[in-house]
Amino acid sequence: MSGAAIWRAGIALSALLAALNLLAGASGGLARFGLATPPAAVGVHGAVMACGFFGTLIALERAVALRRFAGLIAPLAAGVGGVLAWALHAEPAAQMAWAIAAIALVGLYLYAGFTRAWSLPLAVELCGALCWGVGTAAWAAGDLASGVTGWTAFLVLTIAAERRELTRMLHLPVRAHRLFMLVIALALAAVTLGVADSFGADTGASVNALWWTSCALLAMWLLRWDIAPRQWRRPGWLGHTAQCLTVGYVWLLAGALLGLAGLRWPEGATALARHAVLLGFVFAMVFGHAPIILPALAHVRPVYSAWARVPIWILSASLLVRGAAIAAGSGLGLALAGAGHALAIAWFAGAMVFGVTRSQAAAS
Repeated sequence: MSGAAIWRAGIALSALLAALNLLAGASGGLARFGLATPPAAVGVHGAVMACGFFGTLIALERAVALRRFAGLIAPLAAGVGGVLAWALHAEPAAQMAWAIAAIALVGLYLYAGFTRAWSLPLAVELCGALCWGVGTAAWAAGDLASGVTGWTAFLVLTIAAERRELTRMLHLPVRAHRLFMLVIALALAAVTLGVADSFGADTGASVNALWWTSCALLAMWLLRWDIAPRQWRRPGWLGHTAQCLTVGYVWLLAGALLGLAGLRWPEGATALARHAVLLGFVFAMVFGHAPIILPALAHVRPVYSAWARVPIWILSASLLVRGAAIAAGSGLGLALAGAGHALAIAWFAGAMVFGVTRSQAAAS
């Protein structure tokens, strides 16, 4: 088998593992609401989504960008870790696989910096990968809360770096640069104190305060200086991306405010805050960036359809239902919200498949 064929096989396998982990993580989340779905990942739902799905996706994108065979270690290890967690229930093996994936992703960022050029966005992405490893180590040590903070920081910092990269050509005021640096410093301080909390330092309140403050400031930074809100009315995929990202920024701000409120009302607000960020913000970024990432990964550009803009509104509506259900203590409302989350993801996947099919038909 030629090197090119091995490379394509590695990419295809990584993509397949990401898809399997998405399905397993989503079904596990739905099973927690009592819906009739396979409950394989019900106990590791968050870990599979953050590390098995998003970890594979982010690592695969970086490996393809650098076109290094060794780079495939990161997405493959992340994907295999997810399967180990939900299919074999081998959590220690999954933690080891995700630690390897995080170390390999750090290596990819170091390679990019030393062989190409260092930049602020690249350094932030590197810090995000380190947070992935730190979060996994905290979970292995028995501190799931610090693990979730590390994983969420991995996703949020990676997104922040990508959006900061796109503003490098804009003339931003000095206060914008300083605020962005403050956001990163607060997020890293939260993850660091989370590790200290894992060893009995009792820093939980400080971790939450720093983390949610950094999310709030990042949301305000993105709404003020990112280019997406300015392109809301643009046609085609450009407008689609702008709408998804802008709605995601609003959910990041809402999640941060809920998280800060959770310092006084932890039972309801904190859980909703996490899902506002991980669903409302992170999945909005997936919906918005997918038309850009697909051509790079699969060498195919989906044909635009206005139906692809519907999922972000389904997702937002289902998050509102989730909040109302938590406030009312309604199990039925939570089940409806979970079904709405799944519908939004499935609808968008279908829209992408339809767009790719139309593109291939037009090419042939």
